[in-house]
Amino acid sequence: MDHRFDLHHIQRGIILSLVTSSPLTFTELQPPRIPNNTFSYHLKKLIENGYIEHAPSQSGYIPTRKALKLVAVNGDQKSRVRSPALITMFYITNDEGEVLLLNRNIDPFQGWYSLPSGSVHFGESLDEAAQRELFEKTGIKATKELYSIGILDFQYREEGTDDLFVHALAFLYSFHYSDKKMAINDKPTRFGQLSWSRLGRQHILPEVLAAKEIAQSSEFIKKSLQFVEPAHMPVLTLSDSQK
Repeated sequence: MDHRFDLHHIQRGIILSLVTSSPLTFTELQPPRIPNNTFSYHLKKLIENGYIEHAPSQSGYIPTRKALKLVAVNGDQKSRVRSPALITMFYITNDEGEVLLLNRNIDPFQGWYSLPSGSVHFGESLDEAAQRELFEKTGIKATKELYSIGILDFQYREEGTDDLFVHALAFLYSFHYSDKKMAINDKPTRFGQLSWSRLGRQHILPEVLAAKEIAQSSEFIKKSLQFVEPAHMPVLTLSDSQK
C-alpha cells in the first residue's frame, strides 16, 4: 500500500475537513481565494476517485471509507499524533427486551446496524454529552434515568493489510425506554433509521454485542477489542429488518 498522502493540497484539505466534521456544503468546504471552477474541479476529482460523496439527505458532502482509511494510514498532517474518537454510546432497551439500533446512512459502515452514539464536544462533561447526543440521535430526553455502565475501546482494521482506520473510545450509557415503542420504531433521522431489535438480524456491527455484554453485567466494565472491517453496505430484506 502506498503510504503517501499523494494528492493535490486542495484535495487533501477537503478530505481532512470532512474527516474532522461532516457533512459540509460546497460553501463550507471552499477555502478563501480559491475560484469556484478550480474548487469544483478538485471536488469532482475526489468524487470520481471514491474519496468523498454527496449525500442529498444530509445536504452536504461526506468522506467515504476510502478517505477514512487514507487519513488513518497516513495520519492527519495537521497534528503529530492522532487520538481515538471520544464518543458516548447508548444501549437503550424497551419493556419487551428489545434494543434500539440505528441503520447507518453514512460512512463508515453505511447500511450496517449500530448503537446510537455521538462525539463528546470540547468543554462538555460526559453526562452533558450523553444527554445531548441521546436527544440529537433519538429524540429521547433523559437525565437521571441515563446510567454510565462501562467503557468500550474498539478498533477496526482493514482485512489483508491490518491498517487501522477506526479507533473509538466509547463511554457506554444504558437507558430503559418505557414509552410507546412505536413512537421511535422505524423513525428516520439524518443519521439513519432507528428500529427496535432482539439482535437476531444480520449486519449488526460487533461493538453492539460487546456493549450488550457490558450492559448485562452488574459491574462497571472496560473492554478493549479489535475487529476486522465489515463488508460494504449490505442488501437488507424485510425479514431481516424485523428481527
